[in-house]
Amino acid sequence: MKDIEIKSVEAKQIALPSKITLYCCVCFNEHGIMFANSPTQDKQYQESYAFSMGKHSDNVAIYKFAIDSPKGGNK
Repeated sequence: MKDIEIKSVEAKQIALPSKITLYCCVCFNEHGIMFANSPTQDKQYQESYAFSMGKHSDNVAIYKFAIDSPKGGNK
């Protein structure tokens, strides 16, 4: 078997990743089935969605998480 050569390369940064905060509403119905909407940066939208889903279930929560985004940070 031939040895594999490891070459050092000076990398240049192509994109400057930055953090964005996402919110996602998750609820469980009376049968334990989970429903979730798409994560968005719009917290008010998720709060409105959670309020409307709360009319159908007592198990509603909004999750907040940060991710790296190559296209810019929080607005």
